[in-house]
Amino acid sequence: MKDLAQRLEEELSEAVEVKNPKSLHRYISLLTENYVEQNIHERQYTELTGSIKEMLASMQEGFRRMDERFAAQDSRFEAQDNRFEAQQKQMDERFAAQELHFTSLQKQIDLRFEATQKQMDERFNAQQSHFTSLQKQMDERFEASQKQIDERFEAGNRRFDDMNRRFDKQHKLISLGFTAIVLVIAAFNLTIILS
Repeated sequence: MKDLAQRLEEELSEAVEVKNPKSLHRYISLLTENYVEQNIHERQYTELTGSIKEMLASMQEGFRRMDERFAAQDSRFEAQDNRFEAQQKQMDERFAAQELHFTSLQKQIDLRFEATQKQMDERFNAQQSHFTSLQKQMDERFEASQKQIDERFEAGNRRFDDMNRRFDKQHKLISLGFTAIVLVIAAFNLTIILS
């Protein structure tokens, strides 16, 4: 930063006629300090943006995994459907070949179907409760993430408010100092005039 300030001061003093070198030096110092502060704020903003992007990527990854799980569940259901279709075809062939045992086979098929239906209902209920718990977990995670983001923004706001209060106090202190100096000078001048 000193090199930049020194170079700017040299270039400016060579480019224009300088009436007050100290004033030129102060101007260059203020200019470079503002430049450095701006770089710090830009870096902090970039870090905050990166954190938000990481959170969004994490959430999108979670949603992608949920989609993959749903796709896996769909393929399982399709495999079960194919298996039941194969069983139905096999039963139809048996019915055609064994008409004499139609009544007993019909009773067995009814019992098997009821057991399969009961098993499917149990599986469906279990998966439904699993999906409900997953949805609840995702909602809790999202709310926790939202709360964390809100807390970060509130902390940033508090920091800016603290900085503003400090600046106001410094401004008041400097104003009081200048007032005191003016009063001392006025009192000194008054004592000189009176004496």
